[in-house]
Amino acid sequence: MEPKEVVNGVAQSVNDNRVAEGFSAAAKNYHQHDRLQKMSAACLFEAMQPTGTLLDIGAGPGTDFSQFEHINQVISLDLALGMVEQVKLSFPQYQAICANAEKLPLADNSIDSAYSNLALQWCSDLSASFTDTARVMKPNGEYHLSIVAKDSLAELDTLGFRVNGFRSKDEILTHVDTAKWHIKAARVQEITVYFPNLKALLYSIKGVGASINANQVSTDKIRGRGDWQKIMARAEKLRCEQGIPLTYQVAQLCLMRISD
Repeated sequence: MEPKEVVNGVAQSVNDNRVAEGFSAAAKNYHQHDRLQKMSAACLFEAMQPTGTLLDIGAGPGTDFSQFEHINQVISLDLALGMVEQVKLSFPQYQAICANAEKLPLADNSIDSAYSNLALQWCSDLSASFTDTARVMKPNGEYHLSIVAKDSLAELDTLGFRVNGFRSKDEILTHVDTAKWHIKAARVQEITVYFPNLKALLYSIKGVGASINANQVSTDKIRGRGDWQKIMARAEKLRCEQGIPLTYQVAQLCLMRISD
């Protein structure tokens, strides 16, 4: 069982606290490294038609939902206080909440639509998150989400970095209670981001807080300048016209809340 700490009277896993601290530290510079998030969001937006009160789970520094005419309120929820503070600065019209996706501080049947973009891969208890989101969702409300999935960051493995695995799409779906959710769509989208050099590629991972939990990139093998130059040489062999690629497998789901 994962060790727990008590923060503001609420028991949280030690891993959750590390995630929150890492993303809070990255909050101010997050937009320098969020190309993947924007590409994934564009895919989600194509399938969404949110209405009423929209809950953004793992909101980061906030997302612009102004293109959707039928939203009357956005609730942006994030585990990292630094991200919540950025939401308040960028989107003062949103209700910004610092809370865990596994235990939402919201009333039953209070949410019309839900959204989560590349956040729940850091969730310690994915089943609990899906269950509590179902609790706050109104019947027939849709939840559009994306999660970094298995076989992501293959280029890093090629370069000799150790990259721990993410959940596969099928494993993610085992955490969805089909008594509460109808799975309307589930697919894996491959998204590749290109960088001018290896340093920029690695900063893109660290810059969004991705190096603070178990799915981190290990740099243990870099012992000095010689090792770094060898890795840079391998990275140059991956270079194409757009730059050095970094490929993510992104599970994209659409769930509809079933009436109890």
